Amino acid sequence: MAITQALYSGVTGLSVMSDTMSVVANNLANANSKGFKYDRAEFDDLLSMDMGTSAGAAQIGRGARLSDVRTIHTQGGLSITDRLTDLAVQGNGFFTVRNPMGEKAEAGGMFYTRVGSFHFDKDGYLSDKTGGRLQGYAADQSDRLSPKLTDLRIVTNNLPPSSTTKLKMNINLDSRDEVMEQDFDINNPQDTSNFVNSVNVFDSHGTKHALTTYFRRVEDDDGISFEWHATVDGNEVTDADGEKIKEVGRGKVSFNSEGVLLAEETTEFSANFSKGAVAEQFIELDFGNNIGEEEGNGVGASTAVATDSVTVFHSQNGYEAGNIKSLNIGLDGKIKGYYTNGVQKLIGAFALSTFENKDGLMKAGRNQFYATVDSGAPRTGEPQTGVRGSIYASTLEESNVDMAQQFVEMIRTQRGFQANSRSITTSDTMIEEVVNMKR
Repeated sequence: MAITQALYSGVTGLSVMSDTMSVVANNLANANSKGFKYDRAEFDDLLSMDMGTSAGAAQIGRGARLSDVRTIHTQGGLSITDRLTDLAVQGNGFFTVRNPMGEKAEAGGMFYTRVGSFHFDKDGYLSDKTGGRLQGYAADQSDRLSPKLTDLRIVTNNLPPSSTTKLKMNINLDSRDEVMEQDFDINNPQDTSNFVNSVNVFDSHGTKHALTTYFRRVEDDDGISFEWHATVDGNEVTDADGEKIKEVGRGKVSFNSEGVLLAEETTEFSANFSKGAVAEQFIELDFGNNIGEEEGNGVGASTAVATDSVTVFHSQNGYEAGNIKSLNIGLDGKIKGYYTNGVQKLIGAFALSTFENKDGLMKAGRNQFYATVDSGAPRTGEPQTGVRGSIYASTLEESNVDMAQQFVEMIRTQRGFQANSRSITTSDTMIEEVVNMKR
């Protein structure tokens, strides 16, 4: 009897409205949960009942059922905090957390989350409150990131010293200087050179030494050439033989007739610094990309034009030992350490994972998800690569729950529940009328 079926249809309506209310209540309960993504209840109608009518075959619905509870992965608002390790993702991607002790065995120990509230554990690993370790890429001594995904650890040990191996020098040597007939005299360097440059370099112990380089113009029929003589204090080397100044290197730098760097040559360089430093330290002097073997174009290279000799800039790659002073996290997820010796080193980088089907992710609690067959395998890489978003430090992502929207949904659900209740009571009244016909 169709009227009896109306009772059951009303019951299914009450059931789906109850489920909807549970979803709305859960959304409101997590309105202030960091990184929470709200859910939306979706419904299907049940298989209809076929029946015949004067117009032919017809169908009457048999009610509704819950078809899916879809998580809506829209961006939440960003709030500023005072902790560097509070991280937020702007755009696509999830933080990847490894936690073999996670509650979901089917996750295989890998979880994905938008909640970036991390801290350093006792071993220096970035971890969440459950003990899961944030995944990323470690950097080597040459500031190259490893392609292997690993537990991200920030090592705050002392930075060991590094000896100088290369000295970059951008200078202008005055082309108006006369060719010096007198040979370079180590005992009288000022009067036997045209220009002098001084820069601090470091030995293998990280000890600082002043490297003074004298430039002396020499004869060159095809252009302009200067000899250079690199010297250090005789008291700082083991082979000075009593000399106050020790020459440790020499070479030649040549320019064409227009003053553009043409060639560089190092005849010899060997510094034997004292106090147990590595012997025969070699330092390469680089005056820029020459237009000869290095196929440069003269831009940013040393010159020899008719203006006073001057050092535009110089830099070298050595440094003394230092302690880490501060950390910086860029939008690209790279973690850089700043040390007391002025050195900046790449320590590592965060990883973000994206999925072909985010709706296929399953919840694991604590605002974490795990991958399934429906979601597809994670595509993990550095932030700001591919479709992955950016990372903001000292920032947390808020939930994406719109309370006004949820209250509207609550009202609609309440009215839906009320209407389905009325359909049941009305059907009951109709059945009662049928029963009363016997009286």
